[in-house]
Amino acid sequence: AVHLSPSGSTYKAEVEEFISGSPLPLTDLVVNPKDGALYFAIGGRKTKSGLYRVTYTGEESTALSKGDSKGSEDRAIRLGLEKFHEPKHPEAVAKAWDYLGSPDRFIRYAARVALEHQDVKLWQDKALAEKDPNKAIPALLALVRSTSSDPQHKKEEVDQKLKTQIIAALQSIAFDKLDDTRKLDLLRTMGVLFVRMGSPDEATAKTLATQLDVSLPGNNKTVNAELCQMLVYLQSPTVAIKGVALLKNAATQEDQMEIARALRMLRTGWNPELKKDYFSWFIKAAGYKGGMSFGNFIENIKRDALVILSDKEKEDLKSILEAKPALTEIAAPAVKRDFVKNWKMTDLSTDKLDANLAGGRNFEKGKRLFAETRCVACHRYENEGGAQGPDLTNAAGRFNKRDLLESLIDPSKVISDQYAGVIISTDDGKLTTGRIINLSGNNIMVNTDMLNPTAITVVDHRKVETIVTSKVSMMPAALIDTLKEEEIFDLLAYILSRGNPSGPMFAK
Repeated sequence: AVHLSPSGSTYKAEVEEFISGSPLPLTDLVVNPKDGALYFAIGGRKTKSGLYRVTYTGEESTALSKGDSKGSEDRAIRLGLEKFHEPKHPEAVAKAWDYLGSPDRFIRYAARVALEHQDVKLWQDKALAEKDPNKAIPALLALVRSTSSDPQHKKEEVDQKLKTQIIAALQSIAFDKLDDTRKLDLLRTMGVLFVRMGSPDEATAKTLATQLDVSLPGNNKTVNAELCQMLVYLQSPTVAIKGVALLKNAATQEDQMEIARALRMLRTGWNPELKKDYFSWFIKAAGYKGGMSFGNFIENIKRDALVILSDKEKEDLKSILEAKPALTEIAAPAVKRDFVKNWKMTDLSTDKLDANLAGGRNFEKGKRLFAETRCVACHRYENEGGAQGPDLTNAAGRFNKRDLLESLIDPSKVISDQYAGVIISTDDGKLTTGRIINLSGNNIMVNTDMLNPTAITVVDHRKVETIVTSKVSMMPAALIDTLKEEEIFDLLAYILSRGNPSGPMFAK
């Protein structure tokens, strides 16, 4: 349930869980306006399906709630401004102007958009002359958006005189005197200006960099990241040393990535020690955890950054550039195990599964088996493991015990379209089977071995005759044929535990 409460000119929400289940693979839901009941369906991908009807039983009133008058004045202001979000309302300029500096960001936004819908001739000079930075920044952003376009979508001749005037107006604002919200707004306005109207000339860029440089580093990590990015764009000679220091001191991998991503485009201010420190970060970052494309993002940042290195520097830093992170215990190579049995679904009845997963299982043993059977090579679990297959941390929310067991014994029975393999035939008679991981120019990059992310075959799409979806899962069969019955139960319990070693399946 989502509970709304007034907050300024809009609302804030608090989420309350009132139905839970394990598994509960929700597929759709709807509220029936006639009986007021909530209907929802579960299932999907050949798992057990069901339809539920939820009604309220109790003494509290189910009548429509009365409106809350709190914030009604602010909402009226916002709604009034939104009426001007269409052309030919010249009175909108005067009415919107006072609200450009509102402490309520939704009112500020509505006021700026109201300006953008009016003839720019009515308010251009006013925007350029505004001295209050709280009003000037959104007014100048509106001016940029109203007099230019994104060149990626539509190329227009840039009004160079207006561009110079807008830059001058932005330069007149004392960045270091702004609060964090206005600092971000000013950097955003500069960014939109340069994207739409082009980079500043060298002298202007130098002046802007000098003005902004004194504010880096500050106390707000978001402002630091945006400021670092802008200083890199302006090619500040001092941002290399400041940025690398921020990179070293950032507490989270997300904060580090923001800085590393910005610095990749810097072409000035580097020295050998800074370059060494910067590229050493990629060794650490290679061990960080994220979604399926996370590792590729890290590699893309590194590839872009290599431009700053000369051939000699690449040779000097070869050991760092080619270094690999140490494997964690769970990602260690598979242990060779002896064949136990060609397990079938009929070997493990539902009653046996229920009885053996009711308690007494071994979490650490299940975790070890998750690695030894190479589940970890393709599946992330609790921030560990590969990304070629789905994250299994919350598998208990999607699969019941029997569905999960079946996916281990017969992975080809149900193949998710997200992880399906393909068979590519080319005009030279070759067949390539695997999963397409990238399309670039004429190249189709195919991972042919889920257990080895580096097993890549490149196919020239000009030679392709057919591409068909494979009916065989990329997940190898017989992965649990080296496990004893008790070990299968420990592995299932671990996967279904959501990473909680204190769960009921592990109670003694």
